[in-house]
Amino acid sequence: MALTTASLTGSVATSAANVVTGTGVFDDLMETVVKHLEAQFQLGRITGTDYATVYLGALQSAIQQAVSYTVAMEKTNSEVTLLNQKYITEYVQTGISSTGTAAATSTMGKQQALYTEQAKGFQWNADQKYLKTLMDAWSINVSTAGVAATNVIAINATGTGGLNDQITAAKPD
Repeated sequence: MALTTASLTGSVATSAANVVTGTGVFDDLMETVVKHLEAQFQLGRITGTDYATVYLGALQSAIQQAVSYTVAMEKTNSEVTLLNQKYITEYVQTGISSTGTAAATSTMGKQQALYTEQAKGFQWNADQKYLKTLMDAWSINVSTAGVAATNVIAINATGTGGLNDQITAAKPD
């Protein structure tokens, strides 16, 4: 965001007594500086040409502080805008406005469900490959030996963890 004169000073007016007023940050600082300078001048602490020197230094300091303050506030405003957008983004991702588990209908909830289903799919694929290996071994055994019984317990119809058990276990959830 660009720094403009309008963000430092606004509605500047000069009264009949030559008092300058305005609504900007710089205007507020200068009104205070001038009142303090006038008080010191009236007390005799600032005299003659010293008044101009002190006024110039105060003017430079006031404009520097006004610019610093205005820039800091515009950075602050941008940060608030960014944080508000981040809140919206986080809400869309999680579906919750406070701490907790992401809602199932949110982006993260749907992503978690997808990961769970993918993990099931990988396990099912591994089970199917193992089952195919067992079925191939059983088929070879039957075609060469003429009987379904072998020394591989998982292939034997009556053995623990037999082929029927393997087929049942290989079904997806």
